[in-house]
Amino acid sequence: MHHLIRPGLALALALPSTLAFAQTAPAVGDRGVAIADAPVPRPEGTPCVAKLYTDVAFDDHGEATSRAAKPREWRYAPPAQCAGPWSKVVLEADFSVTAGRQYDRTVSLWLKGVNLFYGTTQEPGAKVSPHWHVERDVTDYAGLFQDAGHGQTVLNNWIDATRTGVIQGSARLVFYPATATSKAAAPADLAIGLVGDSDGHPVDVQNGNEALSRSVTLPRNVEHIVLDLIAQSQAVDEQWYMCIDDADMEPTREFSLGPPNAGDPLEQCPGGNFREVAVSIDGQPAGRAPVYPWTYTGGVDPNLWRPTTDIQTLNFTPYRVDLTPFAALLDDGKPHTVAVRVLGAHDFFSLAGNLLAWRDHGRAVLAGQLTQNTLASQQSEQPPVQRHFEHGADGTLHGEVDTVQNGQYVIAGELQTSHGKVVTRVEQQANFANRQGFDHPSKEIYNQRIAMHTQVVDDVRTTTATGTMQYTHRLEYPLQIEVRKQVRANGDFTADITMQQGYLSKIQRTQDGHAGFWSTLDNHLVSHSNTDFNAGGTGITGSRGQHGEQSYRFSDSLGHCYARRVETRDQAVTAVESDQTCPLTL
Repeated sequence: MHHLIRPGLALALALPSTLAFAQTAPAVGDRGVAIADAPVPRPEGTPCVAKLYTDVAFDDHGEATSRAAKPREWRYAPPAQCAGPWSKVVLEADFSVTAGRQYDRTVSLWLKGVNLFYGTTQEPGAKVSPHWHVERDVTDYAGLFQDAGHGQTVLNNWIDATRTGVIQGSARLVFYPATATSKAAAPADLAIGLVGDSDGHPVDVQNGNEALSRSVTLPRNVEHIVLDLIAQSQAVDEQWYMCIDDADMEPTREFSLGPPNAGDPLEQCPGGNFREVAVSIDGQPAGRAPVYPWTYTGGVDPNLWRPTTDIQTLNFTPYRVDLTPFAALLDDGKPHTVAVRVLGAHDFFSLAGNLLAWRDHGRAVLAGQLTQNTLASQQSEQPPVQRHFEHGADGTLHGEVDTVQNGQYVIAGELQTSHGKVVTRVEQQANFANRQGFDHPSKEIYNQRIAMHTQVVDDVRTTTATGTMQYTHRLEYPLQIEVRKQVRANGDFTADITMQQGYLSKIQRTQDGHAGFWSTLDNHLVSHSNTDFNAGGTGITGSRGQHGEQSYRFSDSLGHCYARRVETRDQAVTAVESDQTCPLTL
C-alpha cells in the first residue's frame, strides 16, 4: 500500500516511509457531511493525546445574527506520558449540529493567543443532524505545546425561536513521539499570534485601510521567519467574487439572487471583486497573499452543499508568507510592527495571523541587511475594469465586465549566521481575472456567468556557501458560476445554479538545479441545484435536481498518493470511489 503525504506549505524535503493515514470513507446514503478530503498522514507508533475540551455545547440564546460570541475557555497541559521530542503533532476536532435550522457559523481555536484552527460549520436540515471531523497538521507549532497554557474556542452560534440548531464540539492534540524511523521534527522556536493577547480571537477589518497588527520584539538570532494567514470574507463581502464595480451596479441589479447588501444568497455588492492580502513590516510592504474564494454552507444556495460542502469550507488552509529577507531588520532587538490588510475589503473580513520564527542556536546575535524590495515601490491600486454593455430596444441586455490584475515582486535579504552567509530571495508572480457575463434575452430570463481564476507562484531561493536550495509553490484557485434565473409574474423566480471550484497545489524543491522533491494536489468540486426563491430573493421555497461531485487527488515523487471521489444526488451520497495505489482515473 502507498501512503499519503499531506502537501503542506512547509512540507519537508523527505518524509519517512512509515507515514500512514487513517480515514473513514463516506458511505452511500450519507446525508450529513461527505467530503473527499485526505486526512493528515500519521507516523507509525502509539500517539499520546492531550484533550482540549469534550462535548462542549455552543448554545447561547439571543439574536441569531449577533457577532458577540461567548468563547468557550479550556486549559491545555502537555501530555505527561510523552514530553517530546515529537515527530508529528496533529490537531483533531469533531463537531455536530442538531436537526432543525441554523446558520453556517465560523469557528476558530486558539492557544496562548495563537490560532490553531479556522473554519465554518455545516447547516443542518429539518431531519438531518450533521457531524464532521477536521484535522490540521500543527507540527510547526510544537514548541507552543511544551508548556501549559490557556486556550479558547470561538464559535459564534446563537439559538432563538427560529434558529434552533445547537452545535457541539470536542478537540484534542495528538502527539507522535520521535523514533528511529520517525525522526524528530524541527518546529519553530517561537509562535506568536498577531491578535496580541493571551486569549486569541479573529480580528475584523471593514475596509482596505484597517489592519490586524502587532508590535513584536524578537530574539536577536532569528534566521527564518514566516507568517501563516487566514482571511475570511464575511457579511456583504461573503461572496466577494460575485461583487461588481460600482459603475456596473445599476444595469446588472436584476441578475442578483438576493437584495443588495442584505447578506442573502448571491447578493449584489459594490466595490469590485478583487481581494488580496497585503503584509507590511513597519509600514514597508513585505508580501502579498491571495484570498481563497471560500463558500460556506449557507452561501449562494444552501442546497448546493448537502452533503458535500465546498472546498475547505469546514477547514481553511492558511497561506504562508516567507518573511525571511527581513530577518536582519527584525534581529535588531527593537520593536517592529507586523500588519495585515485586505485590499478591496468591503464590510468585512475576519483575519488571523501567526508569526513562526526559527532561531540560530549557534550564535546569539545575527546581522545582515535587506538588499532588495521591489514591492515597496508599487502602488496598491484597484485593478482596471473593462466593460461592454449592449442594450436592445425591447429591453434586452448583453454585458461583460472583466477585472484583471497581474503582479510580481522580488524581496531579498542576507544574514551572517553561525553556518556562514545566507541569502534569501523571495519572488512572487500573481495573476487574477474575474470575468462576468450578463444576458437578458427576454422579459423573464436573466443569465449570469462568472469565471474567476487566481494563479500564484511563490519562489524562495536560499543560497549558502554549499549551494542554492529552491522552493517553488504554484497555486491555482479556479471558480466558475452559472446562474439561469427565470422570473414569474408575481416576482418569484427559479434559479438553475452550477458552481465549479478547484484548489491546485504544486510544490517542487531543487538543490543546485537538481530535482529533489515534488508533490501535486488537485481538489475539484462541481455542484448543481435548481431552486425556487421568493420575490426579491428574500427566501428559498423549494429545490430540486441537486447533484454534485468532489474529487481529491494527491501524489509525490516518493511514490505516495491518495485519490477519492464522492458523488451526490438529491442531498445524499450515491457513489464513493477511493484508491491509495495510484493512478486512479477520476
